[in-house]
Amino acid sequence: MPPDGPLAVGDEVELEPERFVAGGETLARSADGRVVFVRGAVPGDRIRATVIDARRDWSRVRLLSVVSSGTDRVEASCAARRAGCGGCDWAEVADAAHMSHKVGVVVEALRRTARIDLDVLDGGSVPRTGYRTTMRVVGDESGRPALRMESSNTAVPITGCEVAHPRLLELLDGMTLSPGLEVTVRVSDHDGGSTARWDRRAGEVSGLPVETRTGRDAAIEEVVDSPGGPVRLRVSAGSFFQSGPAAARLLIRTLARVVPECSDAEHLVDLYGGVGLLAAGLGSSARRLTVVESSRSATSDALVNLPRLDPPPAEIDVATSEVGAWRASADAAPCDVVIADPARSGLGRPGVAAVERLRPEVLGLVSCDPVSMARDAALLAEAGFRLESAIALDLFPGSHHVEVVSRFVRDR
Repeated sequence: MPPDGPLAVGDEVELEPERFVAGGETLARSADGRVVFVRGAVPGDRIRATVIDARRDWSRVRLLSVVSSGTDRVEASCAARRAGCGGCDWAEVADAAHMSHKVGVVVEALRRTARIDLDVLDGGSVPRTGYRTTMRVVGDESGRPALRMESSNTAVPITGCEVAHPRLLELLDGMTLSPGLEVTVRVSDHDGGSTARWDRRAGEVSGLPVETRTGRDAAIEEVVDSPGGPVRLRVSAGSFFQSGPAAARLLIRTLARVVPECSDAEHLVDLYGGVGLLAAGLGSSARRLTVVESSRSATSDALVNLPRLDPPPAEIDVATSEVGAWRASADAAPCDVVIADPARSGLGRPGVAAVERLRPEVLGLVSCDPVSMARDAALLAEAGFRLESAIALDLFPGSHHVEVVSRFVRDR
């Protein structure tokens, strides 16, 4: 490594990563103080790396070896990860250290992107193993289900994936699929039902149990505990669902804690509402429920799920629409509470504009990316909504992903 001056592509360097940043990389400093990003390192390590991208203010390196391990580094317990699987990119980080690092990433994102200093709370985690009831796999050269190697299309055979639900592992163990074909498989923790979804023009799948549902109308029944009692949900193969019912349960209970107004809302609006999970889990006592979701598969599910509430709200409205394009009907009751669970890109200006039009007293926002959450916080501040609190959740243990449930109140 050059003693002074900027790094150049091809340089080999020794670094001491300081902390994790959004996206799962660690941040280190070169000898001249410039920022260096590295994937696969753990804060406290001393590593050897080679520069793969060099800019004026920062560089990115590829990890070559760990010279000495930090106190939070462990050996990955999963054979697939040791073979290169990229699914659990924090498998080498001690479980007990995950949430402190994830909370730190959220705090830093808010500070840097939104200029907001906030004590972000640790809201806990789902169980470390067996929590995922949905997975996307790819056929390897021999036609066996596999996962992708990190930053590569190379297939890594599944050899007892730690995070997969046991029923999901049973299903995958019997499957054969065309090499390169991607298949999304889902199981129900409630009754063991299963679905499989793939592009039939791209290949074939065999070895599925006869009871596994496939095709456009395939669906499972799932049950999720909520503060108001168990919620029964139809989840179609083409609809988004959380990583599993444990994640859904933790998310609902955290939102109920952050936005207690849901329990007696006159009109609860759920933006990006999916199959109606959050609306059903939080809105059983609301007089009116409105769900806005762009996926036709998901809104079809929501139209089944919401009337199942006991008793159901007096009025239920499910709109298949992009949130930014949706407008409440002229005769709609004023909205007092909004909950929103957008995709990784966040609300953005279209979603914030929708919230602003509704003018709720309180917004409960679920964010699956800390940087997009911070951008949304800044946009919401411009629109007159103040961030009051935020709770970080670990719905994907073993990976860098962190969910944030935050509370905003209308300031003006």
